[in-house]
Amino acid sequence: MPLFIYNPFIGYRLCYSVDVRRIASETGLKRSSTQKILRKSLHMFPFKIQTHQAIPVRAVQQRVDFANQMLTMIDSEGFDVGCIWFTDEAHFHLNGFVNKQNWRFGGSENPYWCEAKPLYSPKVTVWAAVCSRGIIGPFFIRETVTSERYVAILEQFVATQQVLEDRPRTEWFMQDGARPHHTEQVFRFLDGSGIESLLWNIPNLLVQAWIGLHI
Repeated sequence: MPLFIYNPFIGYRLCYSVDVRRIASETGLKRSSTQKILRKSLHMFPFKIQTHQAIPVRAVQQRVDFANQMLTMIDSEGFDVGCIWFTDEAHFHLNGFVNKQNWRFGGSENPYWCEAKPLYSPKVTVWAAVCSRGIIGPFFIRETVTSERYVAILEQFVATQQVLEDRPRTEWFMQDGARPHHTEQVFRFLDGSGIESLLWNIPNLLVQAWIGLHI
């Protein structure tokens, strides 16, 4: 159990790589006594460290620049964020397991759930677009998402979007930087559809949350 605090009870400067057994051994305390001090006196508990994809400094600056650009458009050009279609997809395994990166439980207490899943299982990709004026989708893909299959989804999206009532003159299409989304074929289709495109590298959690709640 990694710790990093000075413990006045056992006079030991804990470091990140020291565990309970080593503390007890080097201080002459029983392991049970050491655990009791840590838990009841110092209120320290073992926590699981999560890892995530490293974000390069250049990417961080790009995000800041993007946010500043959007704020400038809103303030000086009257940009209507209600005209943005936020889009994304999530993978759902047919055995009931959902991608853990998009699966969050909200509650007042830890549910201590543990879901078992097979090494390989059939899955379906679900795509949706969310805007202040409504939701288009969900659309389902059983195969791996490629540029061609992604364009096929966009064709269905545009066909639905164009028949909506009270359409604004300009609409924006926001997608992340996944490889199938970032191809010449996709941009050529978006240019021909008359929808302005916003390419962004942050997952659209709003869409993923909606998919998780409604599928």
